[in-house]
Amino acid sequence: PTSWVVAAMSALNISLSNALTGAELSSITARSTDTVFHLHAAVAQALGGNKGFKLLLADVILEPSSDSLEVAGLKQDVALQVVACANRARFRRIGTACPGSHGYHIHDTSIRRMHANELGKFFMAWHRGFFGDSYDSRNRYPAQQTGSPCVHEVAIVDVAQTTPEPIEGPWIRDHIDVPSSSPLVTVPGHRGWMGVLGLFDYCPVLAETASGIDEFGETASIVLRGSDGSSETLWRQDEDAQLLEAFGGKLCRTQGFFSKERFFVLACLQADMSYVLLEGVLQRHDDSSHSLNFNKWARQDDGVITCESFAGVEFLGTDLAETAVFMHVGNGAVAIFPLNTLKGRLCLSEEDSGRCSSVGYDPLTAGIYLFLDLFSQCEPPCKVYRIGAPECVAAVDLNYDRSSMQLICQPNFEVDGFGDSTCVLGVAYDCLTDCLTALDGEDGFWSLPLKDARYQEPIQEDDDAHLEDLPED
Repeated sequence: PTSWVVAAMSALNISLSNALTGAELSSITARSTDTVFHLHAAVAQALGGNKGFKLLLADVILEPSSDSLEVAGLKQDVALQVVACANRARFRRIGTACPGSHGYHIHDTSIRRMHANELGKFFMAWHRGFFGDSYDSRNRYPAQQTGSPCVHEVAIVDVAQTTPEPIEGPWIRDHIDVPSSSPLVTVPGHRGWMGVLGLFDYCPVLAETASGIDEFGETASIVLRGSDGSSETLWRQDEDAQLLEAFGGKLCRTQGFFSKERFFVLACLQADMSYVLLEGVLQRHDDSSHSLNFNKWARQDDGVITCESFAGVEFLGTDLAETAVFMHVGNGAVAIFPLNTLKGRLCLSEEDSGRCSSVGYDPLTAGIYLFLDLFSQCEPPCKVYRIGAPECVAAVDLNYDRSSMQLICQPNFEVDGFGDSTCVLGVAYDCLTDCLTALDGEDGFWSLPLKDARYQEPIQEDDDAHLEDLPED
């Protein structure tokens, strides 16, 4: 009975009216523990789907966020006003990121997203090598003078912490080091990025092999490397009886993804190059120690993960209700992994995606955003297409096809200075701002508000009004 009282107290009746005319539009029911994201999704459904709007609570705009309704000020039955609005969807260059000043060059090494448990982060990781005591002192220690071998390490940086753009116009890096306020995380060893599963409170979560970190092989243990260089073992393959029985100690961990208290890890079996998705919990205890336990896993069918390289696989996120994980599985193809089974299936094929290089995901609408890299052309260098999710379909049952693909913007991303590489290095959803963010080929950091992109009418393919790389006002 107590739980009934608590549930009844947390239920909110919310009426919706037109902010201009006062006309009643609809009403919905929510709970005080629901997020403002959930509220916007419920209002969009109540208003019939694709309608751009803002919600007003006593003249205060309720922007989509992960805050609970109670924190946002909805503590009892309330009336919200609805303002219809939709700006043109456009990427704006908001700053200069720092991979280039930390040793990244597209001809030297690959770069990829690195997931973390902290919200609002956009980590990128790459391998770099140098001669000398440190990367910063590399120019003082040429190889012929030191006689020492090249030092290898993985560099990881939060590119969301950018240097603001100058007001007078576009900024060109010209390969000059740029001061950065973003802390750099380094992991020693010639492991590439496959041995780094993610970051937990800014500390790398590493997959270590029995023979050392300098080659790819079966994962002997997963460790947490502290900021002081110490290592804490979180999990050992030879001590996990259930996984040992299922896969004979042959799992090779490649990358991880955090979703609230869950930690997902993608692993492969080298014998047949098949994939296994594991779900576990990585937690911090009261004594500051940590532990990792895997409680569910599933071996994936052939054809679900289609890329030939681990670098082509990337976790995109979960749906708003957290019933499924979405994953870019190579060349624009997207797969859904229901959390009740972890057994994946393709929901968007390579052919229907146009074999695009980068994919963005909107957890509020389950919409897919495809980034077509046109670096070989002068203008536009990139086109962004939206594929909306079918209405009234559960996330685990979603399928996307080319028939609903719509061009929504043509950002003027910078292409790498050599002009033969790419204009998109990475794409991520920022839940703190409800924006898609992107890193271009010249360290430019860009932001697209999804409150505009969700409701953008499709633009014509021959529309040459691409966007300026100007800072936000």
